Amino acid sequence: MLRGSMDRGPLACTDAERRAALALAARMRGAGRPARIEARWLRPGWPLWQALFAAAGVVGAVLSVEHPTAGLIVGGAALALSLAHGRGRLPLGRARATQDVVAAAREPRDVALVVLAAIDRPRTALLARVPAPLAWLQAALALTAVLAAARVAAASGTWLGIAQLVPAVVLLVAVAGLLDAAGEPPAESDAAATDAAVAVAARDPWTEIVLVGAGELGLRARLSAERRAPEQVVLLWLEPGAKPAWRSAHPTLAALASDAGEHLRGAALPAGARPALALQGTGVELAERATAVVDTIDAQLAYSDAASSTK
Repeated sequence: MLRGSMDRGPLACTDAERRAALALAARMRGAGRPARIEARWLRPGWPLWQALFAAAGVVGAVLSVEHPTAGLIVGGAALALSLAHGRGRLPLGRARATQDVVAAAREPRDVALVVLAAIDRPRTALLARVPAPLAWLQAALALTAVLAAARVAAASGTWLGIAQLVPAVVLLVAVAGLLDAAGEPPAESDAAATDAAVAVAARDPWTEIVLVGAGELGLRARLSAERRAPEQVVLLWLEPGAKPAWRSAHPTLAALASDAGEHLRGAALPAGARPALALQGTGVELAERATAVVDTIDAQLAYSDAASSTK
């Protein structure tokens, strides 16, 4: 584990994260796995911009009462920008570099097992506990635009005012949540996940290891750059956490339910991106679980390779 000023862990897209990535790459090489650093450019300030779009949606709802066309334009523009920007796609705000540490498998297989863990410490914002927060925001913006369009079409009445109040409240809550996400201090670091990944790297030559910078934002960017087909990649996301549970419908992983299911849960990754599991734990326990689960997955993948070679 990193000591001194790094005890609480590096914050995403900073020099501290870069130094942590270099130290982890050195540890990986010390474990016998050649590792490289891959830089990736992200826009970690996306919550502030999405908060601005949400606030514009509220303005559009208010404007539409007396000026329906202006309200529709403002609400529609806010929706379009929110959809286009997502988590930093548009060139809005400052782009910052993050680093991934990548160790390729020494003995590749037909189906790759990729073990991922976050280098940096997470933030503790309430928004992180809301499933698909941008979907809620954009649905509220879409409803705001639809109701403004209804006013442009000469609709009126108490029911329309009440209906417009619902997405406006959602948008106000979104503004608060997004501002909280932008300014919330990071949580205490737990190096259990990266320690577990290094432990797996030292003993399993079939596994690809990726230590991801910028947390979930970096993970999403990493997955969006993945060129292998979903059926060719199995992801195992390591994270410090509380009581684990298991969920996966992927056929390669279905056989793991009885052997390792009590240690696994469906990973909080972009929906449908890749077959994915997550493994939670603390300290040495996570490393022990990770190596046991990787052994189980390896056995299943080796069986799949042997079965396909005999056909």
